[in-house]
Amino acid sequence: MNSTFRTTSALALWAIATVAVGQTVSVGTDSSVSASYGGVTQTAGPFPWSDLGISATASVSPGDLNVATGGSTAFTLTNPLSAGQQVGAGTVLNVAYTPGWTGSFSQASVTGNVNSSFVYSIGPLSGSSNLINVPVSSSSSPSADLAASLNAPAGPAVSSSVSGMGPGATAGYTLQARGCAFVCVTLASASLGVTIGTQVQQSVSVSPTVTYGDLVWISTTPTSHYTASDPQAFIAGTGGNIANSFGGIGSLGLAKGQTFYYNMMPEVELDMSVTSQAQLNLPASITASYNVFGVGGSQSFPLGNLYTLSTGAEGFDVSTTFHNNDYYSVKMDYEGAIGLAGPSAVAVVAGDYTGQLVPLGGDTLPPDTGPCAGMPVGCKLSLPGGPGTMTGYGTQNMGSLIPGDQGPAGACAPAGTSYAGSCINQVTTNGGPVSAPEIDAASSASALTFLLGTLTVMRGRRRTPATRGA
Repeated sequence: MNSTFRTTSALALWAIATVAVGQTVSVGTDSSVSASYGGVTQTAGPFPWSDLGISATASVSPGDLNVATGGSTAFTLTNPLSAGQQVGAGTVLNVAYTPGWTGSFSQASVTGNVNSSFVYSIGPLSGSSNLINVPVSSSSSPSADLAASLNAPAGPAVSSSVSGMGPGATAGYTLQARGCAFVCVTLASASLGVTIGTQVQQSVSVSPTVTYGDLVWISTTPTSHYTASDPQAFIAGTGGNIANSFGGIGSLGLAKGQTFYYNMMPEVELDMSVTSQAQLNLPASITASYNVFGVGGSQSFPLGNLYTLSTGAEGFDVSTTFHNNDYYSVKMDYEGAIGLAGPSAVAVVAGDYTGQLVPLGGDTLPPDTGPCAGMPVGCKLSLPGGPGTMTGYGTQNMGSLIPGDQGPAGACAPAGTSYAGSCINQVTTNGGPVSAPEIDAASSASALTFLLGTLTVMRGRRRTPATRGA
């Protein structure tokens, strides 16, 4: 709580009226928070190579999240004092508490979209061919019960995560880069085989911290009134008990015979940290082969995440204080400072009086903090999307698959080779995507076997017209 309560080292002796046994205050703990999240979008590639690879534009957004608590906590005064009894600064009035929380969270399915293309750039010519352009979402959503954590003395974090597979594609492409004048000669060729899938994952973690205690204040006005100017303190309980210790009466500036009130309001404080994360994966395997101006080679990547777009952990904290409108109030009279070993403040009972529960009145209690202050039920939050993070083997671009500079200045065969004088000025593409089964642990081996690219190399040289005889 954001209140303070000063005590003095001097012994303060009071007399307190009998407080009825078994007086119970039930504090309800209903709260609800809903959060919506902005998505993240990124474009990357081509990868894993700049001249023969895959580009991707992906977006992902967590579903709306709902967190709710309920139930109640019972507070009971357990050690009443007798009328006329003198008590000192070390005297403790105990209030037992028994938590009875309920709670849960649930989140709607993560959503996203993937647009992925096969991209090539050989010589002065480049192009692309679409692989997949699909929306993706998980078939289930994270959810969990919070009751066990809320009711535990030191509740652990509660987490839940789900994942789902989406559409995919398998494609095999063969490229032929040619030099064409009177006839066309294949100067370079390459093939690429790819199986690409989609997968979404979503996780939620909720960490509740619960504190039980009494808001204690001393007032000179009649009970059923609370003001923030009254000396006050929040006394936290532990192990099912709140030990309310008397003290500080001598600092109130009371006159002898003046009546004052010792008040205890049971409270429950909940601080809840919530994080959510969503990501979209592109599991893929790639096999590529090439032959350029008579130089050939091949490379391949086994099944793995070519590309992963993640929102990162998006979080918020909710701090809420629960209390009942009733609180314990005990009436006393101040009798001044007496004592043989040294004067101390003393209070005595003003006739027969029984501690009672009174309704809250006067000013409102100190406000809670955080995004849901003043709105324990029905709080709505909106979290903007961020830049996202990108990982996966495709994010480390390996440069050109085909050796040598295949830009405009290097699109011709070097001197001294069988292709000398020939330049690339045409690229043709054969192949395209076909539907593919979802990539999972059971199908990954067959997907790798399927992706053996086929390379057809056509060698030739530029022809010149034959010389006619005389």
